[in-house]
Amino acid sequence: MSEPIKVAHVIRVFSYGGAEVLLREFFSSPTFKAAAVSDLFILDHKKLGLLPDVKPHIRKYYYYKITSVLFLLEYIKFLYQIIKNKYDIVHMHLPVAGWLTFPAKFFCPKTKFIYSEHNLVTFYSKYNYYLSGLTYGFFDCVIFVSQEVGAIIKKVKKGWFYKTKKGVTILNGIDTAKFSNAHRVNQKKDRLTVGLVARFRPQKRVDKWVEVAAAIRKISTNVDFLMVGDGPDDEMLRQKIKEHHLENIIQLPGQLSDTVKAYQQIDIFLLTSDFEGLPLALMEAMSSGAVPVISNVGGIKQLQFHDFGFKYDEFDAPAIAEKIVGYLNNQDKFNSESLKARAFIEEKYSLNKQVDEVLDLYNTLLHP
Repeated sequence: MSEPIKVAHVIRVFSYGGAEVLLREFFSSPTFKAAAVSDLFILDHKKLGLLPDVKPHIRKYYYYKITSVLFLLEYIKFLYQIIKNKYDIVHMHLPVAGWLTFPAKFFCPKTKFIYSEHNLVTFYSKYNYYLSGLTYGFFDCVIFVSQEVGAIIKKVKKGWFYKTKKGVTILNGIDTAKFSNAHRVNQKKDRLTVGLVARFRPQKRVDKWVEVAAAIRKISTNVDFLMVGDGPDDEMLRQKIKEHHLENIIQLPGQLSDTVKAYQQIDIFLLTSDFEGLPLALMEAMSSGAVPVISNVGGIKQLQFHDFGFKYDEFDAPAIAEKIVGYLNNQDKFNSESLKARAFIEEKYSLNKQVDEVLDLYNTLLHP
């Protein structure tokens, strides 16, 4: 029997973003645990929300005060631990982890360095965009989580800038057993819940989300609203809710480490983002039987469904509200599309498929 692959996973924060949640699911996968021994490196000691969830599934964890005045000492300590542990694979997730980790490669010639790109790079801040572009060529492989993410890299590539030695597309996957739609069997509802589970970053456009909620309230009072998460736009969101007099209408429970129960409450998953890679929360919601009403941007464009849900190209809050209320008035239509959303994820985006493809990549790089 071959030895397990020794993997260091590096990420800037480990709270409740899509990449972090997906990594949590990976660590708990029996297939992944059988094939790989995982250590976790977190670069920001302030955001460790998911760490308790993964401790039983990993060997070691480290976190650093990279964002403090001790930056240089902490950074040297981080690189030293990556180098001395002699990993088979160093797998970096999101840009800061990528360009901060790559110098270790010069001291670990036998280690394979893999970087996962979860977002469209053209929407990154300038420093992330340029530092990522300059360091791509040092990685042994770059994983794109959607065709759209990979297409953007090809578009911006110029010489060494965003050069990739090897690029592969491995689509994000969902634990369909965990995110189940069993609770929807034979359900009959006279109310619907419109929901969102997200990190409230600027690109999520939660202000537009509130505009749709306000438009829905003008048509029907039989719709509830649930926004799970927090983030840099949390204060702006609360102000927007106040402007539309929805303080006691939209529920804001904050971050939830276990989002399964939240998805069980959500009937319509409303996503009003300006850009996305391939949003994990959307697929978790669909796996749980929620019908998607979403902006047709980024990696969402590759989700080829046409007979359920609603994708919009131009934001029009009243029109989106009409679509959502239409499900309230037609229970059979909602039930049918809920089943189709679940079936779509089961067929194309299972976690098992993603785990198998990542492990195949590891082995291909280690044993070409």
